[in-house]
Amino acid sequence: MKYALLGFGLSNRYAAQWLLKNGEEIFVSEGGKLKDDDKKFLEESRIEFEEGVNSERVLEADVILTSPSVRHDFELLLKAKEKGILVETELTYFLRNLNWNPKVIAVTGSVGKSTTVAMINHLLSKYTSSQLTGNFGIPIAQVLVEEKNPEFLVVEISSFQLYWSNYFKPDIAVITNIYPNHLDWHPTMEHYWTSKAKITKDQTQEDWFLYNPRDEGIFGDFPTNAKKVAFKVDFRKEEMPFHIRVNQNVENVAVAKEVMKILGYEFSMQLLEDFQPLPHRMEYCGTIKGIHCYNDSKATNAAAVIKAVENFDENLLLIIAGKGKKEDYTDLCRVLETKVKNVAIVGPIADDIESYFIEYQIPYNRHKSIPEALRELVKIGKEEDYLLLSPGGASYDVYKNFEERGEHFKKLIDELRSEVGR
Repeated sequence: MKYALLGFGLSNRYAAQWLLKNGEEIFVSEGGKLKDDDKKFLEESRIEFEEGVNSERVLEADVILTSPSVRHDFELLLKAKEKGILVETELTYFLRNLNWNPKVIAVTGSVGKSTTVAMINHLLSKYTSSQLTGNFGIPIAQVLVEEKNPEFLVVEISSFQLYWSNYFKPDIAVITNIYPNHLDWHPTMEHYWTSKAKITKDQTQEDWFLYNPRDEGIFGDFPTNAKKVAFKVDFRKEEMPFHIRVNQNVENVAVAKEVMKILGYEFSMQLLEDFQPLPHRMEYCGTIKGIHCYNDSKATNAAAVIKAVENFDENLLLIIAGKGKKEDYTDLCRVLETKVKNVAIVGPIADDIESYFIEYQIPYNRHKSIPEALRELVKIGKEEDYLLLSPGGASYDVYKNFEERGEHFKKLIDELRSEVGR
């Protein structure tokens, strides 16, 4: 079989290793610039490649494993489909090539899916072997290469990966929630949630499909062969361990609890006492001049910012930053109206969101950089105020990814704290 790898990030690099091991023919097409170590790997492995272009040589393959971020209307992939070439992502393709029979728990949704899979994996690890894979954790091809063979695979899967999937059958499928998101990639909301819904398309009567009761209008009557359950919050937030006791974690815990119930494992809040919250997701960073600071760099859309802001009652200083996703910010403004003292806007997202802030009379200022924004908000803030980086936009206007942005923000807080005090 001939394989073309369209894009050469971490997932496709492990895909190449697995395919090499199995004697397959591989061609790599990277539209950007290859990293030096990736180029060295390809040359030493005698894998043919191109960089800076995606040529029609890709169409000579039997299977194209695409980077999930490649758009649904990318001309080469449209041509590939016309020619009958299988187009898939590494995740869904290699999940069909497992040489053991693990239970697969797959989670998608607009916000909270990384924390949810981390919680599920943490709980399962108390009882058995479990591995995080997909968008969070390690690539499924790496699981195969390293022959990990856990009893459970806990998979975070995006709307992009689901769009490109041809067959995907988890034992338990979860949609945490649906909010407008990635509308710079998906042409409509229907296109977006239809991609999400593919998580249950190939399930059978032996499988389970969990969805948010808030999304009853979308998924309540959605056709699926799986046993369908709207997960419910049947506990008080105050019962949750203190270090994860924020509003946006309530649904995450509810999903994890329901999954454990389905699998027949005992759940208790005590099992989450040693759960480590994920960095860059409502990460508490201490105080500056008595102002409580939080890093929520992972929030790259309006829905995620709303979730973050709803954790606070008032006295909030907010940094919005990055590259916007062509969203409607009406709902965000309605939440901000009663909660924020000031919003600092940084980057291209300002051009998208400024008119909404003017209409809803949200107090704001535009800034050239996050360091500048942080310093100005600290000047405005008072003791017991809250300062939150919840950007609402992608990071790649300035940073490599949201992790780099979040780490920079934490470093800035440490530096400023040493100047002005706690």
